[in-house]
Amino acid sequence: MAPPCLHFKFADFVRPGESYHFAQTELTAGNAARYHDHDFHELFWVTRGRGEHLLNGRTVPLAAGRLFLIQPRDRHHVTGSDAHPLQILNLAFPSRSWAEVRRRYFSGESDAYARSPADRAWPLDARAQAALAHWAGRLATPGRPRVVLDGFLMELPHLLRAPVAGAKPVPEWLAQACRGMAGPEQFAGGTQALARLAGRSPSHVARATVRWLGRTPTEIVNEGRMEYSARQLAETSRPIMDIALDCGLTNLSHFYALFRRRFGVSPRRYRLQAHPTVRG
Repeated sequence: MAPPCLHFKFADFVRPGESYHFAQTELTAGNAARYHDHDFHELFWVTRGRGEHLLNGRTVPLAAGRLFLIQPRDRHHVTGSDAHPLQILNLAFPSRSWAEVRRRYFSGESDAYARSPADRAWPLDARAQAALAHWAGRLATPGRPRVVLDGFLMELPHLLRAPVAGAKPVPEWLAQACRGMAGPEQFAGGTQALARLAGRSPSHVARATVRWLGRTPTEIVNEGRMEYSARQLAETSRPIMDIALDCGLTNLSHFYALFRRRFGVSPRRYRLQAHPTVRG
């Protein structure tokens, strides 16, 4: 028997003027949102860890490399593992935004959200994972402007297309190494730490990241640093200099430049505009 169901409203998770909600969340067995439905469209993808997704009374396992589309009438919740916390990136947006983009650009195509629940889960190949990593940075833009949401929704049907026949998945050793670059214990080592986690030479790792992920090792390390920084800025009151040092960056100007390049605003402005997250 499914647990009692709550109802979430889009207006409860956005500030005036914001067009969508976007957040990165780490889930364990004890901090998941309760079973719920909502009055908005939603999607999330898993970047690392393990967990479970209870969707309309049916539980399926979760692991990195999958994306899920959630309709307003769906009842669901996501839980993670204490041993392997689940990291998801979650996007919530008004249903009318999806309807408008579909009407304008994809009126002749079937609606991916109209599929059965079992058919609204997508495996992500290297191409899609690289594209989503790019969009995660854009979607995190403070103010959550409509132009960013529309751009993402216009690309979504392309992300959900079947992988190219014969395309090889990202090697597990590389995926694990990238997921391992997630905290201060690795950031100080930079690209050498990424190679150490991969168990390969730096040159081998450099070729592999460009081939499968379309990014250099430096870009991957800095992406992890900035994601960590954004969470710290949003969720804590720690001094910005301390957060930069956690990232292995002693030059505060360089830290500011990397952060602004990723999120479009300074760390201080990002902190002022941060707000609570939705947990799908």
